[in-house]
Amino acid sequence: MSTEIKILHNSCCAKNSPIKSDIEAIASKNNISVNIEELSEFQDTMVYGTMIFPSIVVNGKVYDYKKHASEKELLSIL
Repeated sequence: MSTEIKILHNSCCAKNSPIKSDIEAIASKNNISVNIEELSEFQDTMVYGTMIFPSIVVNGKVYDYKKHASEKELLSIL
């Protein structure tokens, strides 16, 4: 089973973000299958009810990426 992840960005900050590659590296290192989608359009990100960017949505639960950016924190929510 694959972990569903959505990365929520402000539209101005979505390009060249290292978040996706960071999550992919951690998942690969720990044999976790992930499916990652990046969203930056206002109408797509507002569905998740957060105004904090970047945020990540893991299997439907929203997390403030800045609070969970370390490898240990990301691994705990994957």
